[in-house]
Amino acid sequence: MEKLGIKEKQLLPSQTVFHGIVPGLSCSPIGKIKIDVLFGDKTHFHREPIWFDVVDLDSPYHALLGRPALAKFMAAPHYGYLKMKMPGPKGIITIAGDYQKSLTCAAASSQLAESLVIAEEKRLLDRDVAMTSEQPAIPSDPKDAEAQGSFQPA
Repeated sequence: MEKLGIKEKQLLPSQTVFHGIVPGLSCSPIGKIKIDVLFGDKTHFHREPIWFDVVDLDSPYHALLGRPALAKFMAAPHYGYLKMKMPGPKGIITIAGDYQKSLTCAAASSQLAESLVIAEEKRLLDRDVAMTSEQPAIPSDPKDAEAQGSFQPA
């Protein structure tokens, strides 16, 4: 947020919850903001205001454009070629991705997801261990269990 010059007081409340960014985990945004997004250069461009949900996550990605944003730009992405085409005032605008940066981001997000899942599994395991340590120990001899039980046969 600081690099974009956005202050936290500029964020509006958001009711969105993200699921599936990290397997098994969900996160809530700290707010949302409307920013003008521009594709192209100063002579041939397409600009639209887009709502962004701001999330406090360690991620190699700075922004994710979802289907509503792509629909607003009338963009046609091709994930295999890392290209996206959209209409502009002077014809089609083509945006080409960077394969090396894509691989770097994919590797970093995979490591992030793995570390977050491991941390969540550790938290759940610690909770289970704490719950089992609170339960009274079960005697190993069944006769001791009968003597300790509150039910007494007639």
